[in-house]
Amino acid sequence: MNRKLAAFIPLFAIALAAVWLAKAGATPTVTFEIDPPNPVAGQMVSLRDTSAAGGASWLWDFGDGGSATQAAPSHAWSASGAYDVRLTTQGTTVAQSLTVSDPSTLRLLGVHPFEISIQVKDPNTGAASAAQAVDVTDRFGWFSFPSLTNDPGNPEVTVKVLEAPTFGHYWIFWSAMTSLHYTMTVRDVSTNQVEVYEKNDDSPCGSWDLKSFPYAPSPTPAPPTETPVPGQPSHTRTPTRAATPTPTPTGSPATPTPTQTPSGPTTITLRSLSWGWSFCPPADQGFMPCTPGICSYTIEDTSTLGIPPNTFQCHNCVIHLHEGCTYNLNMYNADPPLGEPSSMHAISDNSAIGLPATPLNPGETASFVLNIPVGAPEQDFHCTNDSCAQGGPPETTHEKMLGKIIIDP
Repeated sequence: MNRKLAAFIPLFAIALAAVWLAKAGATPTVTFEIDPPNPVAGQMVSLRDTSAAGGASWLWDFGDGGSATQAAPSHAWSASGAYDVRLTTQGTTVAQSLTVSDPSTLRLLGVHPFEISIQVKDPNTGAASAAQAVDVTDRFGWFSFPSLTNDPGNPEVTVKVLEAPTFGHYWIFWSAMTSLHYTMTVRDVSTNQVEVYEKNDDSPCGSWDLKSFPYAPSPTPAPPTETPVPGQPSHTRTPTRAATPTPTPTGSPATPTPTQTPSGPTTITLRSLSWGWSFCPPADQGFMPCTPGICSYTIEDTSTLGIPPNTFQCHNCVIHLHEGCTYNLNMYNADPPLGEPSSMHAISDNSAIGLPATPLNPGETASFVLNIPVGAPEQDFHCTNDSCAQGGPPETTHEKMLGKIIIDP
């Protein structure tokens, strides 16, 4: 045999052995997801193997005595508490910690948890009862009021928690799809800070809190723990985690407005009825309810601005909007189509904020997008239809339907 060939064969064999050992030592990386990530006791949860290389068999241990052998099983934990969920596949066991909340408590933002609960009041007795929580995502969930509605699947209040490190706070948003009164309690689990919010009217509108909970950088979550199955080589790899999205501010510094948020623009309603204007009227007196968004608004007592209260039923015809904000305005003529003959209402032009002169017949609606520029002046508006008085005294004409849109920083 050639001496060079004889020397090459052992080296080639050593190289093959090294490649084989490297492959044998590379245990596949195993990952899985839990959806929703912060369930309440009794809520059905979906689990799924998300490993890059799919396995041929699976063994799930839910930490409560339950198990499954499918790639994507479903499971509900009957009691609240902390559980270690384990998946064994491809010769490796991976574990994740899961916190299951009480059925009345919504837990959001896993890296810096907040616990939210609601007590709803019985309108007949005044007695309070706990709402039913349903987790949807890490930042969003909702409550139902089955003790009063007998419908646990009907959302009554939605809640969202966001990180806003640019502004130094956590943001809490909630929307009400109910006329029932309730008290909502929010607790920062890390600091034990508690804030209480009450809804004591029949309006379906929600609200927000952008300043009560100071932001604190969250520790990096621990990666799932990988434990090789006996007989398999040891290997540990930290999985790549998606960064927590941070709201991007736009508009004026005084009113932080993320460019992307499920809440969208604030929706407000202006109603005309029997010689009067009304912003965000009670739900039982109209439709198109006001809904919260990033931009805030305030309805002011007209007596503080020189407009006599209760004049022509103008109880809340003055509203404060904010520079750099966008609002969706729904305006409608609430006079019934078969009402008095002179029941058309026509609002005056306010082109500086995108509100054109608009006539509305009985029962008619119109929608506008109001973009409030920086430095915009106060906007007075009135009805331009003066025919209803039929030549009567000026104080009874539509010209006396006065309203104001005040622009704040």
